[in-house]
Amino acid sequence: MVFTVIASGYHPRCALDSTDGAEVRVAKIAAMIGECDWGIHDLSRIEVDPGGLPRFNMPLELGLHLGARLLGEKRHRRKRALILDAERHRYDAAISDISGQDIEAHGKDPDEAIRCVRNWLSEHRPRNAPPLRGAAALQADYRAFQAEAGALLAPRRIDPDDLTHNDFLFAVHDWIEARAAPA
Repeated sequence: MVFTVIASGYHPRCALDSTDGAEVRVAKIAAMIGECDWGIHDLSRIEVDPGGLPRFNMPLELGLHLGARLLGEKRHRRKRALILDAERHRYDAAISDISGQDIEAHGKDPDEAIRCVRNWLSEHRPRNAPPLRGAAALQADYRAFQAEAGALLAPRRIDPDDLTHNDFLFAVHDWIEARAAPA
């Protein structure tokens, strides 16, 4: 999903953008939601930990986003959200209050997640903006990126299997720039 956002010309924001042990994470996330007009929330990440408790970080973040849209200033009322889950209506068992939302299902399939994100981003572009590259093209680009990332990162001596969030962002930007450069 992050690859698709970057390849579509947008800048993703994430709590992992910077790590600061003195910063309260939920405050950082709330500030990012306040700054951003669009948000992607993947509810398939509601998983049960080894102790049997579900992780509700994604629904909490979606709640902050929806709260900003419902209760915020005029600018915040224009917020848009792409809500994803692994299966249609799976979320009903845990958070039935969002049953009236349009939620896309990606089946935990990266190609389907790319399609969902690409289509949503393309639908919300300015009226006269050209459409984004198609989902199949982005899916092929992602597979090429995965195949080439190791060679791209080798000169920097970065292990592609041990990337930080910012290393990944850099690698995607670097790969896209290298692809766009004339041969």
